[in-house]
Amino acid sequence: MGACVEYEEQASLHAAEALEGEEATRFQAHLESCAACRAEVASAREVLGLVALPPQTPVEVRAQEGLGSRTLAAWRREQSRRGMSRRALGSLAAVAAVVALMLGPSALERLKAPHSTAAPDTVRTASTRDDVDAETLAAFEAWAGLDPLEDDGSGYGVDEDLTWEGDDADLDGDYDLGETL
Repeated sequence: MGACVEYEEQASLHAAEALEGEEATRFQAHLESCAACRAEVASAREVLGLVALPPQTPVEVRAQEGLGSRTLAAWRREQSRRGMSRRALGSLAAVAAVVALMLGPSALERLKAPHSTAAPDTVRTASTRDDVDAETLAAFEAWAGLDPLEDDGSGYGVDEDLTWEGDDADLDGDYDLGETL
C-alpha cells in the first residue's frame, strides 16, 4: 500500500529533507497517524541512501570553497586577453592603413615608371665615371643643350599617320635603338 494521494510528493520531499516551515510541520503531524506514509518515507530514504555521495574529503572541500572566485577570475582574464588582442589587431590595421596612405602614391609612381634592368649599385652617372674626361663630358653637354631629346608628341594630331616616309638606305643597319653614347 502506497502513501496517501495528496501526500505522495511531500513524502519524497520529506525523505530528502527538503520540506520546510509550516508544510513540514503539517506533514510530520500526518506521519504520526498514517502508517502508509511512514512506509513511503522509509522507502524513499532507502533509495536516496543508495544514490547519496560519500562525505567530501578536506581536499574536496578546499577546492570547492574557492571555485567560484577562481572561475570568475579566469573568465575576467580571458575577456581581458580577448580585448587586448582586438585592440592590438585594430591598432595594427590602423598603422597599416596609415603606411599605405603614406607610401601609396610613391609606390604607384614606381609602378608607372619604366623599370631599369641594371642593378642599382651598377648604375653610374657620366659625371662620376672615371673613364670620361672633362673634354668629352663638355662636348656631350654642349650637344645635349643644342639638340634636346624632349618631345612630348604635341606636334602630332590623333589621326595623323606617323609612319616612316624616309629612305631606309640612309640608316645604318646595325643601329640599336637602345644604344647610348
